[in-house]
Parts: sequence; structure tokens; C-alpha cells
Amino acid sequence: MAAVDAVYQSLREFFRPFWPGEDKPLVLGEGQAERPRLMLVGEAPGETEVIKGRPFVGKAGKNLDEFLRLAGLRREEIYVTNAVKIRPMEKGPAGRMRNRAPNREEISLFVPWLLREIEAVKPGALVTLGNVPLKALTDPKATVGSCHGQWMDSRAGVPLFSLYHPASVIYRKALAPVYEQDVLALGAWAKSSGGK
Repeated sequence: MAAVDAVYQSLREFFRPFWPGEDKPLVLGEGQAERPRLMLVGEAPGETEVIKGRPFVGKAGKNLDEFLRLAGLRREEIYVTNAVKIRPMEKGPAGRMRNRAPNREEISLFVPWLLREIEAVKPGALVTLGNVPLKALTDPKATVGSCHGQWMDSRAGVPLFSLYHPASVIYRKALAPVYEQDVLALGAWAKSSGGK
């Protein structure tokens, strides 16, 4: 049993009494759970992730797969998780439930668990995907716009590389070249002796 499994067991027990009467399944991390080269941290699961019980398997997951291919990485050799483990939702204009960004309360509730998860997995480096994990693991004032493609120190004591969220490229096509450049830089690091 990987060390992270014990963290997840405690996390499930801790959250069991939360949100009584609401269906808020936890979507936990997956991949190489012991000392992977990289641990990717997204914001929160979406509808497809909740249905399948796995992180990054919806539209953003397809972009993530493309990012891994571009960087020369395989999903099974890294660890993928989210800062917040439940799907944050809101009612849209048509009355249908849709994804929303995690709020401050949800983030502060899950960050201690994220830090325990990182400590258990022991990755060589962290890659944040979007503003939520970047702020949670560095500085609440940090933004992907000013930090993307850069190495930074993290609260977890592990070097951190900031990237735009894979979904951002879906909604803002102009980000694609910047995102690609950052991914190639990360891939080059992963192939170098520093990334081994």
C-alpha cells in the first residue's frame, strides 16, 4: 500500500460527515504514487471526473494528454491530483448545474490535505495547473499570468513549475502558443539530468 492511501483513508473519514444529504463524491489523485518525477495539481474535478472517479478525464483531460505527449511524459509515470477534491458547482442561467472555480472556504478546507498528499507521494517537482493550486501552494497573490513557465518555491518544500490550466486553452485560443512553450520548457527539464 502506498503512503498516500493512508492519507486518502483519513481524508475520506474526515469528510464523511460534511455536506449531509448532498452527493459530493471525492475525486482523489492517481498515477505513480511513490516518488514520481512530477506531481500535477489541478484546481478541482468537473462533472466527467466525478462520474468516472478520476482526475483529468474530461475535456481538460484530453488537453492534459496532449500536454504530456508534447512534454515527452507518460501519465503512468507521474501523479495527477487536484487542490480541491470535490466538484464545485453552481446553477447556470438555464437552471442546469455547472462547474465553477473553488471558493476560498473549499480551498482552505482541502489545502492541509493537499500538503499531506504531497508529503506522502514525495514528487521530484510540482506542476500547478491554474491559479487555484498556484495560490494554494505559493502565495495567495500569485497569478498564472505572471508566474507561468517559471520555477518557484512551494509551501510543500518541493520545487514548483506554474502552468495555465489545460482548460484555459479551450476557452482562450490565444494562450495556446504560450502554453505550448511552457510545456516544452517543462519537457526539456524532465529530460535533463535535473529532471531525473
